[in-house]
Amino acid sequence: MSNLNQRLKLALLKRNKSGNSLEQGFTLVELMIVIVIVGILTSIALPNFLSQADKAKATEAKTSTSAILKQAQAGYIETGSDPETTSAKLQSEYKAPKDNATLFNYTAAFASPIYTVTATGSTKDAGIKDEKIVGCVDVDTGIVEMQSNFDATAPTCK
Repeated sequence: MSNLNQRLKLALLKRNKSGNSLEQGFTLVELMIVIVIVGILTSIALPNFLSQADKAKATEAKTSTSAILKQAQAGYIETGSDPETTSAKLQSEYKAPKDNATLFNYTAAFASPIYTVTATGSTKDAGIKDEKIVGCVDVDTGIVEMQSNFDATAPTCK
């Protein structure tokens, strides 16, 4: 009986030393599997996030370009004179941002009756430098066309 008691005591001591499975922690293999899974999820999510950032930047250009086009068309309807195309007049008459003040610089051209505004990525963000968003308006009809994103074909406004 004493031999059995010693074995039971020894088994209880071993059991108390190791603790239960909730107190042991993670093995190296389990931690490595978690790191691999997080890496795979990151490699999938990061490109999607970066493309969303570019879309947001393009939206800034589209918003400003659209506002300039609408003001130019309204001015043409009110005064009958050709819309302004110089950079200084774009900033003073149509409230275009100053060059290098935002992520885009704005230029304009007028070939009757089409007024075209181009937003070109400035040096403030190397990722969109020299990328373009083009918009145009037929000042007679007021129809505005806008490029949807950096890779899209520029509108022709016929």
